[in-house]
Amino acid sequence: MDANYLVAHRGWRQHFPENTLPAIDGALQAGALNIEIDVQLSADQMPLLFHDRTLHRICRQRGELHQYTAQQLQQFSAYEPDRFGDKFLGTRITELNDVIALFEKNPQAHLFLEVKEEALHVFGNEAVYRALQPLIERIRERCTLISFAHTFLQFAKTQSWPRVGPVLNTWEEIDSPTLAALQPTVVFCDIDQLPRQRDLHLIPYPLVVYEVPDIDTAEKLRARGVAKLETFKVGELLKQPQ
Repeated sequence: MDANYLVAHRGWRQHFPENTLPAIDGALQAGALNIEIDVQLSADQMPLLFHDRTLHRICRQRGELHQYTAQQLQQFSAYEPDRFGDKFLGTRITELNDVIALFEKNPQAHLFLEVKEEALHVFGNEAVYRALQPLIERIRERCTLISFAHTFLQFAKTQSWPRVGPVLNTWEEIDSPTLAALQPTVVFCDIDQLPRQRDLHLIPYPLVVYEVPDIDTAEKLRARGVAKLETFKVGELLKQPQ
């Protein structure tokens, strides 16, 4: 399948712990052109890749990411033991700075950076943006900020960040004046939120749908007018013929 249509959800999660450098590099090596990752802040406001509110599922540690300094967090393993056992024990929680360095070596790749509400609730829109901006500025033309927190994206727009992508909390938001005022580059939507009857070709924004499990689903969504398809199985879908 054409790599332009696919977004690697948290890297190549099918084979690596999510949101880790091996997962991102694996996706790029498999031919992915679009990568989506999640970012939160440590207690000392270091941007780190992490999806969950708590550390338990990924690291088997207590507490939440923002309760530890970056140095303390580097003592933990982001190894997803429920899926991989001890195979990836020792894999560090990835710093956003390392991801940006990897993207600088892969100029064909685009980053969709999801800013998690957990960080925004603790630190606020401005502090989170200030922590991210010096890093993502290095790939400014290839980085779209995305979030369920649309107020954060509004703030980013006031700071002249060029590309934002709201993640829909409900499908009804697609027609809201608030969303229109954002002038989003793309809009992200859960596959289960899609209305069965609506012609998606008529949506005024490019639509990225997650989570797409297989090639048949992917082709049906493309035919309906979906712009990009987000998947945990990016390498598998890339191997499928057009």
